[in-house]
Amino acid sequence: MKKLISILSLLVFGVFFAQNKINAVDVSSVQLRIMQKYRNSDSIQKKKIYSDSIYSPYQKLWNGYLGNSDKVIKWHNENESQIKAWQQKSEKINGKQISSSLQKFSKEMKKLTGYDTKGTWYILFGPAWTDLGGLGKYAMVIDLSHENNTSIEKVELILPHEITHQIMMTTNKHIDKTALEPIIGEGFAVWMNQKYWKKKYSLAQHLGYTDSELKACEQNLQNIKDFFEKNKFSEDKDIIDILRSRETKLNEKLPGAIGYYIGYKIIEQYVLKNGKDSWKDVFTKSPREIYEKSGF
Repeated sequence: MKKLISILSLLVFGVFFAQNKINAVDVSSVQLRIMQKYRNSDSIQKKKIYSDSIYSPYQKLWNGYLGNSDKVIKWHNENESQIKAWQQKSEKINGKQISSSLQKFSKEMKKLTGYDTKGTWYILFGPAWTDLGGLGKYAMVIDLSHENNTSIEKVELILPHEITHQIMMTTNKHIDKTALEPIIGEGFAVWMNQKYWKKKYSLAQHLGYTDSELKACEQNLQNIKDFFEKNKFSEDKDIIDILRSRETKLNEKLPGAIGYYIGYKIIEQYVLKNGKDSWKDVFTKSPREIYEKSGF
């Protein structure tokens, strides 16, 4: 009997461990609770409470996203007027919902890719510098303050994209500091997002473009390719910013983050040339090898 109990315990532990490779940390509920409770306190007390309860437990997150303790406390003080709006928003989308979705999507992405999703996701109210994004290779952030995050469906739309990035943090060990790395990485994440959702959403939605922005890319494909050919191996941060940032445009005709579109076209061409299951190569092969074997 003891042996049976021991075996069952190991099985239960194994299932629990397998289901918790995604660590979802709901900072947003802590922010709302603390800010509401102490909003009428004096500045000295608030500084200590905000530091002890909001900053210190998540120090690595805040240092990577917003700044040190003083900056985080200052930001929370300056945004106390947002508490009511945040509370109303949390009725539509909140950390509990997102945590559940992350567990669900990580399991489904494992079925699709064969890989576990490992890592930490922080759900918070912040400066809205990203809707969903990475803090280097440390963690992922979902900022509920961002205008894109209006419902759980909006967040779920892009989860396969972000989970693809998180899987690749573990599977792809190649170091590439050129523009090609984010181009292939983002393009593959877009391609995987489309593969997961099949025909539910348009390519423009997977790219984060409007329909007219996607059309502009298609109409100016040769100009985009010329820029890519000239700069694909560049390590210049300004060049990489044009390809990756949604705020930076190659020209007024095109959307920001054209690297997403270029990368998607490379992955699309790679799969056409190398076979329907060749997309799996991107998880382990270098960006340069994927590009060179794509024929793009």
